Parts: sequence; C-alpha cells; structure tokens
Amino acid sequence: MAAWARQTRIALRPHAKTHKSAQIARLQENAGARGIACATVAEAELLASAGIGGLLLTAPQMGDGKFARIAKINSAHDIAVVVDHIAQVDGLAASSRAGDKPLPVLVDVDVGHSRTGVADLGEGVRLAQSIAASDKLKFVGIQGFAGHAQHIPRPDERNSAADNAADILRRFAKALTEVGLDCELISGSGTGTYRRDAAGPYNELQVGSYVFMDSDYARIVDESGAGPCFEPSLFVLATVVSVNIPGQVTVDAGSKALATNGPPPCNLVGAPKGSSYRFAGDEHGIVGIPAGHKAPALGDRLLIGATHCDPTVNLHACYHVIDAGQAQTWSIGARYGE
Repeated sequence: MAAWARQTRIALRPHAKTHKSAQIARLQENAGARGIACATVAEAELLASAGIGGLLLTAPQMGDGKFARIAKINSAHDIAVVVDHIAQVDGLAASSRAGDKPLPVLVDVDVGHSRTGVADLGEGVRLAQSIAASDKLKFVGIQGFAGHAQHIPRPDERNSAADNAADILRRFAKALTEVGLDCELISGSGTGTYRRDAAGPYNELQVGSYVFMDSDYARIVDESGAGPCFEPSLFVLATVVSVNIPGQVTVDAGSKALATNGPPPCNLVGAPKGSSYRFAGDEHGIVGIPAGHKAPALGDRLLIGATHCDPTVNLHACYHVIDAGQAQTWSIGARYGE
C-alpha cells in the first residue's frame, strides 16, 4: 500500500482501529504514512505515548472527559479531530487549556454511510465557520468515510457508492471555498475503494484492513475478476480438542476468539483444502472436513483466518509475529474496556 501511494502521489493515514498496535503504526510511519488515524481517544493516547505523530481522531467524540483527554494529547503531541455538531465544537474549545496550540478540526460528512457526519451541506458550512471563528480551534478540512462501500463485492456497485461519496465531498469543498474556507485536508476512503478514491477529491486515504485482510474483504473483486492484492496475515491459533464426530473436528476458538460480524473464516491453515469453519458457541468452532480427506488429529494446531479483522484483534491481548523464522510478541492496546 505504501509503495502504491508513493507511485500515485497520494498520502496515507492508515487506521489504527485495525491493529491497535504502536509497533505496526511505527512500521506504517516508517513506510511513509503522513500519520495514523484513530477511532477512539484510547487509541490516540496509546499512539501518542509511543511518539507516533500525525494522529487524526476520525470519530466524533462527546463528553467533558473525552474533550479533556483530547486537549491533553494536543498540548504535547500532534492530533486533529472531527466533529459533526456544534456541541462538540463548543466542548472542544472549552476544554482547551491556557497556552495550548489551536486544535485542528475537520467536519465529518455523511457520504452515504448514515452513521456519523453532517447530512446537510449548509449545516456543514456553518459548522466549519464556527470552528474557524474559534481562537481555540483551527479548521483544517473535511472527512467522509464511505464505510458502506468498502465491502461491496461487485466492482461496479462498489465504484458507484465510492463515486457518490466523492461527489458529496467535492460539493462540500466547493461550498466551503465559496465562503472563504480552504480545505487543507480531504480525508477518507478505505481498503475496498482506495484505488478509485485516489482520483480525488481525497488528498489522504484512511486505509486500514490492508495490513491483515479478512473473510469480508476476500469476497471483493476488481473489474478483471481478481481479488484483493493483499495477502492475509492475521490468524487465530487454535487447537483441535475433540474428534469424535466423523467429518468434523472441534477447535477451541469460538465467538470469544473470532469476531462474528463477518462471513465465516475462509482461510484455514492446517486443515485439508475445502474444509469449512462454523461457530459452535463461546469457546468452540467446528471445522468440517471434506469427504475422503484425513481430519486433523486431537491436539493438532490450526490457523484460522480472521472473519472481520478489526473486532477480532480487539478480542486478544497480543500478536505473535512470525517473520523469516523469528518470533516476537507485540502488545495490543486500547481495547474496549481497557
């Protein structure tokens, strides 16, 4: 992804919500990323404490406690945030401490995902003007994340959704220009649409899942029918704990080990080709073995590819990283509840 971005001359701000790891963020930074996107204040705190720069908090936040934590990061590190309501603007400004540099703020735009973001461009312009009018804040641009487009399997439908999102952002940027506000940043996109979105109006891409990939992304194809160019790298190590039923084995990895908000794992290492996985409760999964193939034995280990990589990572405390025969353990931080 970094090599492609250099060739295309587009900036990357990869998303830490995928990996929640200071080590991986550092690798992305060293590969040329402009900065790192974060979904939660805890992720921003984790990366700021590791000295990672160029942080962007991509989800609108609310509450005095979170505003104060953002102000604390901004006082010593490099962070920008997004908002979609005047109450967030007021709260962030009120939490700014004496002597702090102005906090960079982007307006979050609903580009069809219907989750966060301003839905009316006139309202968005007024919100941007209120940011620009504050001596505690600095208006720096807009964000539009088309999450609904990222996993659409067919390229024509996926491109149409991405193009509609891009058009909304173009019209918003134009409306801001007309009132004298410049969009330094137009941020968004993702692993599913990054090639399409490089044509603009984005000047940085918030790609995330490319570092791991998962069963959801394995379903998408391009115009030639080819799948994603990124290899799967995230697996859950499971042990066969029961072999008493013909045609299947039971492993000790269920819904507490693999996220359930995605298609079943499609990448099983250590099981015969054509094997399948299905959830069988909190602690267990069933691996179906094709007829005529030898089933794994009791105690054998299997690698199970991630269903949805982001929430699967959130279920675990660390990675066991294997590279050229060398093994390391990298911590996973900023998990929900921590």
